[in-house]
Amino acid sequence: MSTAPNTSQTYVVQSYKRQLTERFRKAGIVAAQEEALDLLMAVTGFSLTDIALRGKDELSEVAMMSLSRLAARRLGGEPLDMILGWREFYGRKFKVTKDVLSPRGDSETLILSCLSALEGKTSPSILDLGTGSGALALTLLAERPDAQALAVDLSDAALSVAKENAKALKVVDRCELIQSDWFENVTGQFDLIVSNPPYITNAAMEALETEVLNYDPDLALRGGEDGLEAYRKILSDYRPFLKIGGALWVEIGYDQGASISELFKQNGVVAPRVVKDLAGHDRCVGGEYQI
Repeated sequence: MSTAPNTSQTYVVQSYKRQLTERFRKAGIVAAQEEALDLLMAVTGFSLTDIALRGKDELSEVAMMSLSRLAARRLGGEPLDMILGWREFYGRKFKVTKDVLSPRGDSETLILSCLSALEGKTSPSILDLGTGSGALALTLLAERPDAQALAVDLSDAALSVAKENAKALKVVDRCELIQSDWFENVTGQFDLIVSNPPYITNAAMEALETEVLNYDPDLALRGGEDGLEAYRKILSDYRPFLKIGGALWVEIGYDQGASISELFKQNGVVAPRVVKDLAGHDRCVGGEYQI
């Protein structure tokens, strides 16, 4: 069975969008129409307005061939963001590759919590542990033009992606990127430490969707036997790097709120708070460090 409309036929924009949407829907792609639109816009350069106003324009042969090729990749299980090479996060585009965890909308809950924690602080300093694409640190810098950040990652390839994103968002002069295994190469103290560490248990890794397992880096996903290995490391080592009264915020799995809150309490974080995402699931934990 064909994976995309026949390129030997002539299609107008709206007709192709409808057919591709239906193919995506039959393949079980949840956001079928949105993904069909994203592919159309990527290939044609059209905006949503253009597609509405120029829906009867014929697609060129070159555009049809490109769309057919990209649609086949999507129907073959490759995530849309890996096909396009970017993903939107907090209203901005971030380059993504197989070397970084593609930022999810759920992580915007962590951004909101961090911005709240930084309220009232002038020229705050931020440490992002396991930065990946840089989505957390760079978004915070874009939202707080007076802030400075140190973003670290074990992967040099991930740091290269983060640097490109920092340049694209015009915050590269306020973001230092270094290779580090958590705090290993970090110096200084910060007003905020933030991280989206790996938190998926070894058992749950075996049941992940192919789109995640095959395209997101294992290093950014696997949290060990109980999913808490990275949290134990961060919480055992953070104190020399966080200013008194500074905040520590981390993203968590939907069922980890209680266990990670307890780790926070055991390691000097006063009254840790669990924040839910828009779906009502526990999404991040944070609090302030006091002596």
